[in-house]
Amino acid sequence: MQAIKIIGLFAFFFIMPMAWSNSLPQAITHYFQQIHKGNHHNVSVEIRTPESQWPQCELPEIQPPVGGQNWGNISLPIVCHQQRKFIQVAISVTGNYLVTRRALSRDDVLSEKDIQVRSGLLEKLPRDLIFNKNEIKNGVAVRNIPAGQILTRNMLRRPWAVRSGQNVVVIVQGDGFQIRNEGKAINNAATSDKVRVRMNSGLVITGQALENGSVKIML
Repeated sequence: MQAIKIIGLFAFFFIMPMAWSNSLPQAITHYFQQIHKGNHHNVSVEIRTPESQWPQCELPEIQPPVGGQNWGNISLPIVCHQQRKFIQVAISVTGNYLVTRRALSRDDVLSEKDIQVRSGLLEKLPRDLIFNKNEIKNGVAVRNIPAGQILTRNMLRRPWAVRSGQNVVVIVQGDGFQIRNEGKAINNAATSDKVRVRMNSGLVITGQALENGSVKIML
C-alpha cells in the first residue's frame, strides 16, 4: 500500500507538470490562430522562456499582449492560479499583404488596379499593414508612393465628404423636429468625422460630416 502511495505522489508531482507543459504551447498556438483566422494567416509559435519557468496549471489563461502586437517577439501575459507571469514567445505569421502596382501621386484615388497581393512573413514588415483590398477602395494617397511599396494605413486617408471653406447645409435633429441652416466648413472631414462649421450668424458649431456633404447635429 505504501508503494502505491509513493507511485501516486510521483505521478502527481512529475506527470501532471509534464501534461501542463505540453498544453501550454497548444494553448498559445490556438490563441494566435484564432486572432489571425479571419485573414487566413499561417501561424507558428516558439516559446523562448525556458520550460522550467513556465506557469504550471491545467488551464492557463492567456491575456492580450501588451501593446496589442500579434506577431514577432512578444511578452505574453499568462495567468495561472491567479498569478500573472510573462512568457517570451516568437510568433511567426505568413500571410498576404498589399503593395502598389504603379507609382502614386499625392491625392491620387486608389482602385483595385493600383495594387497587387504579395505573401511573406508579416513580422518582418511594418505593423500597420493593409490586408484586404476593400480597405483601399476609394482611399486617397496622402503622399507620393513609389511602385512596389508596401501599403500601410498611414499612407492613405478616406475621401473628404466636406472640405474646408465649403458651404454646407447643417441639419439639426431633435426629438420630433428638424432644422436646416447653412454655414461654411472650417476643416476637412471624411464621412462620420467631426467637422466645425461657422454659421452665417457667426456661431461656430461642431457636427458630423455626412456622405452627401451636409453636416448633422443631434440634440
